[in-house]
Amino acid sequence: MQAIKPNLFIPGAAKSGTTSLHTLLDLHPDICMSSTKEPVYWNNANYKDLNKVSRYNDLFKNKNAKIIGESTTSYMYFPEFISRVNKDFNVVPKFIFILRNPIDRCYSHFWYLKGRGQEKRDFKTSLTNDKLRDFATYGYLPNYYYHFGRYAFWLQKFHNNFESENIKIITLEELKTDPLTTINNCFAFLGLSELDSIPENVSNKTKKLKRPKLYHFIRKTLAGKYSLTKIAKYILPKKQRERLKNKLNSSKYINDGELLNYPKLNFSDRKWIKSLYLEDVNKLKELTGLSFTEWADFND
Repeated sequence: MQAIKPNLFIPGAAKSGTTSLHTLLDLHPDICMSSTKEPVYWNNANYKDLNKVSRYNDLFKNKNAKIIGESTTSYMYFPEFISRVNKDFNVVPKFIFILRNPIDRCYSHFWYLKGRGQEKRDFKTSLTNDKLRDFATYGYLPNYYYHFGRYAFWLQKFHNNFESENIKIITLEELKTDPLTTINNCFAFLGLSELDSIPENVSNKTKKLKRPKLYHFIRKTLAGKYSLTKIAKYILPKKQRERLKNKLNSSKYINDGELLNYPKLNFSDRKWIKSLYLEDVNKLKELTGLSFTEWADFND
């Protein structure tokens, strides 16, 4: 058995609207996006394991769709992903990256982990420490606030390996301002017809979880971090395990929380973060030929 090879990937950037983009793309009748938004398959060390192949293939309900896609954001940062696409894919897939003003992205990322009880430090300390450390392979809920926003650095690797005609860049800001035009531009990039309308308010808001410890226990269990997951493989049939996994993953009790209205970033901190990203944004403009006028911080 071989794994399905998607012809579309949304590899990032994290905390930049990938959930909204994944959902909107899946509205098109000729597109089948994975039922789990981030399968984390093509950068998995054991990605050719038959059980993993089977589970991955099950995520695509319409295997005959013109476009089959998924949106694992860690693909943007793991070199294994690019090397495996080059090695295993006969047809080069298309890549749509959705980027966000890197200042807002890193601040949102910080509060996302705050809301999940994973970050105890203040924002400035967290960002400073992240910038000083080297980027390394990561696992559960990474806190690379600075590194994830180095768009030119990461995108250069894709441009080094794939033709520009296979890479499209959009921004969260333009998706918010004019969602229908933006998503139809994506469909045109994929060689598909336009849609006349799309639903409003498709987004993934930051929450403060009511039960963060339970949330992380369940997430780590589902990811196979605990030995009981391995024991369950010998006790429960595969269908029962998958049914239990889906129920736990979608449980309102586990995912329950209130919208997190975090404080606005002050002017001095915003200016400081701009200085951290200015060189990379200038390189991004040069690499892509785009002006990113919607990022006012970098166009004053």
